[in-house]
Amino acid sequence: MLAAAPLSDRHVELRAAGGVGELAAVLALHGFATFDGVPGEDALLQLAGRLGQIVRHRDSGSSGVTVIADRGQRAVRPGQAGFTTQALIPHTDCSDQQHPAELVVMTCVRSGQQGGECVIVDGQTVYSELAAAAPDVLVDLSAPRSALFGGSAGLLAAVFEPIDDGLVGVRLRLDDLARFAPQAQRWIPLLRRTIDRCAFSFPLPAGTGYIVNNRRFLHGRRAFSGHRMMCRALVRPRPAWRIPAGFAPLGEAAP
Repeated sequence: MLAAAPLSDRHVELRAAGGVGELAAVLALHGFATFDGVPGEDALLQLAGRLGQIVRHRDSGSSGVTVIADRGQRAVRPGQAGFTTQALIPHTDCSDQQHPAELVVMTCVRSGQQGGECVIVDGQTVYSELAAAAPDVLVDLSAPRSALFGGSAGLLAAVFEPIDDGLVGVRLRLDDLARFAPQAQRWIPLLRRTIDRCAFSFPLPAGTGYIVNNRRFLHGRRAFSGHRMMCRALVRPRPAWRIPAGFAPLGEAAP
């Protein structure tokens, strides 16, 4: 069941003085923020550049921005479901890269006719619920080389992995480009149910957007109809913003 999103304390008016600084502060505290005043690619590039270094993606243009819209493909190739009207299972971006970009910045250029709500899941909450449900879950989902992301030429890693300063980072996709070792595979149904229970959704009107900490939050969408168009930028944040790469396990305070 997708709950309504608790957005009131995570929305930033970028037109206000200090808007980008406030946005970075919300990200440092919550790992997720919404914003407005970013109607298209140029404005997204400006925002992303102020937050940090833009990281190019396989599907991005020369600017580093990826335009995400239905391309009318009859047969969907693995990893290309974003360019259809289908729902997207919550995931992290660039799971097949050793060091994924820490921030995913999305803005809505054009809303669809129906559906297309954004779906967000806090990996810290999922981690905590799994720890309470069965201690062996996190052992197996954190085992090195227990998951293969990106197909045969992808990256052997884990769903939950230790990163700097005692934090935990999440890395996940649940489509045809993910494979799991037997000890991890047995927990995937429980992981899916926990993700579904922890997910919340919200509409994204044109000109508004969101940012997630890509090592903490999963993001996806509901299926839609119409000509919905999003723009995405991947960003490595400036160290001065002090945005942690992941989350403190079991609700511990981040350093």
